[in-house]
Amino acid sequence: METPQFLPLGEGLELTSQEMGSGQLVLHVTATSSGSACPLCAKPATHLHSRYSRVVKELPCAGQQVQLILHVRKFFCDTTDCARKIFAERLPQLVAPWAQMSTRLCQAIQAIGLATCGRLGARLASRLGITTSWMTIVRRVMALPTKPAENVYCLGIDDFSFLRGRMFGTVLVNLDTHRVIDLLPDRQAETATAWMQAHAEMTHVSRDRGSEYASAASRGAPQAMEAGRSLPCGQKPI
Repeated sequence: METPQFLPLGEGLELTSQEMGSGQLVLHVTATSSGSACPLCAKPATHLHSRYSRVVKELPCAGQQVQLILHVRKFFCDTTDCARKIFAERLPQLVAPWAQMSTRLCQAIQAIGLATCGRLGARLASRLGITTSWMTIVRRVMALPTKPAENVYCLGIDDFSFLRGRMFGTVLVNLDTHRVIDLLPDRQAETATAWMQAHAEMTHVSRDRGSEYASAASRGAPQAMEAGRSLPCGQKPI
């Protein structure tokens, strides 16, 4: 069956049927490639083990909810030294392994979350025909990879609460760009010191008056000057 233009599937996938059910458009998609690469050893496999179906949410179309039923296969991996003997074929151009929504829908939810927030994003998504919750939006945003911190010259460091009054971490801010660049799992001097030692380019550190961060700045960035002072962190006025 010819794939309609509104649903690009990519190579190796074919739309075999479509139907209306429970107020949503249901599309059946079948994998047509002759084999699949083992996700562990990356060797091609063609020895069929079985077939199964996956139900995946897709972006809405013209105000209608869209559900994909993916008819995919499991293969035997015939590579003798591979620990994976049976595997399910991957469809990376359409859906991530074990995901319950398509890559397109996931990216749309992430974009909504980055532009708004959890609860506001859920209301906006509802108006756009996307059924989701504010917590799902938050999880999708938090799953995005964090850009590694590169050169940090002016660092802001302070604590924050994972769980109010009970569990604390450390937030690190690039004061030149006013962006959060990292979160540390605690507020111990050793953790912050190790992070600072990996950034010898720092020239200034802005911190609170806590002894842990004072110790971290002194040991991790002795060449840097503390905000409001004219001496490096590792030196004291005479």
